[in-house]
Amino acid sequence: MDLDQHLAARDACLLIIAPHPDDESLAAGGLIQRALEHGARVHVVFVTDGDNNPWPQRLLEGRVRIGARERERWGARRRGEADQALRELGAGQAVVHRLGWPDGGVTWKLVDETVSVVSQWRTLLDEIAPTLMVLPELADGHPDHSALHVLLELVLNGMPEAQRPECLCYVLHGHATLDPTRGATFELNEAEQVRKRKAIHAHRSQMALSRGRLLRWATAQERFASGIGDRSVTGSRLPWQPPRWLRSTMMLLAVDAQGGQRLPCRDVREANLFWRDGSPAAQSARILRAPYYLKLYSTIPSPWVFDVWGWRRFAE
Repeated sequence: MDLDQHLAARDACLLIIAPHPDDESLAAGGLIQRALEHGARVHVVFVTDGDNNPWPQRLLEGRVRIGARERERWGARRRGEADQALRELGAGQAVVHRLGWPDGGVTWKLVDETVSVVSQWRTLLDEIAPTLMVLPELADGHPDHSALHVLLELVLNGMPEAQRPECLCYVLHGHATLDPTRGATFELNEAEQVRKRKAIHAHRSQMALSRGRLLRWATAQERFASGIGDRSVTGSRLPWQPPRWLRSTMMLLAVDAQGGQRLPCRDVREANLFWRDGSPAAQSARILRAPYYLKLYSTIPSPWVFDVWGWRRFAE
């Protein structure tokens, strides 16, 4: 895809999907600038306010306990930082949409409110009519990012092909890499690099503990995977094989266009989902319609945010 040519088209509209404030600058700060230079419409959707971010908040506010009121204040701070970052990119007039979803809770919006949130996003995409959508990749290690990708796949699957925007996917967390067969690289000029770096610095609350990680993205290139991809699992066997002693603390999250399910991992005679070795894993309450998506989830509380297993797409 020639991105400059795409953004210069008469009806071009760039839509950036940011699960949290700062994702817009890290993933696509250069692309946003170039779109505006070409006269394209630019929309940014902030899915959460980034309010569930306790360690930087404890450091900067000098507190240990963080309750609802403190999280609300932190979310307001991060909204302000995002506005400043867009101004640094020259995108102060971009159309901003804030959904106010719970930070760290996108997975549960996807699983527990599937039909309603798919409808919400379909209405939003109909309103914006993007020609190019930038969204997290399925393999991104942050659960908010990967769940949002699954949700947007469900939305796109239900749209007429002629109305679907071109897609670019980004990875910002974990050890996953972009699919090299779908690689798309956007080159920033020197001025765009400077503005992108300033935009990243505008997210001051995040720089407190993650300066090095954030500035890794202040380079001369932005890398994406073009399209949604088709690396799907086939059959009813799962790609995982957790030890038996751990399975009682785990569940499978299952989602398709009809809704989501939380499935305990236990041996059942009527299992229709199986571990990698063919042993029974769980029983779905109904037949899952392809494409469907499964995630192995541990119910043991942990301070670790990033996914160990993550979502997988199943083609049949």
